[in-house]
Amino acid sequence: MYTLNSQSHVPIYEQIVALIRGYCISGVLQPGDKLMSVREMSTHILVNPNTVGKAYKELERLGVIETKLGKGSYVAFVNDNNPNKEALALFKRNLEELVLEANYLRIEEQELQDLIGECYTRLEG
Repeated sequence: MYTLNSQSHVPIYEQIVALIRGYCISGVLQPGDKLMSVREMSTHILVNPNTVGKAYKELERLGVIETKLGKGSYVAFVNDNNPNKEALALFKRNLEELVLEANYLRIEEQELQDLIGECYTRLEG
């Protein structure tokens, strides 16, 4: 379930963060689902436990997971009324990168909006 690219220029902990966020976004992981412990995850994906711990801390900072002392880490329930400020800031940075990429590819604003609309339609099923 968890596969990483050891040849990537992206640090392993960032790959773990992206992977778990992706599973949460796509619905593979649901709010309340328990994640593997840091030790279990590190054994499963063959990385140092400190790397997994760093990824879990980042996921917690972004509001993706919650850690309950002595019980483990769980996928967080999303508060629709108050998005996590750090996750929103990350989203805005990523969006800026995508808009810059679209600009570089000479994609017009309306075409970009149409592509976003297509993505929403596809994700809604």
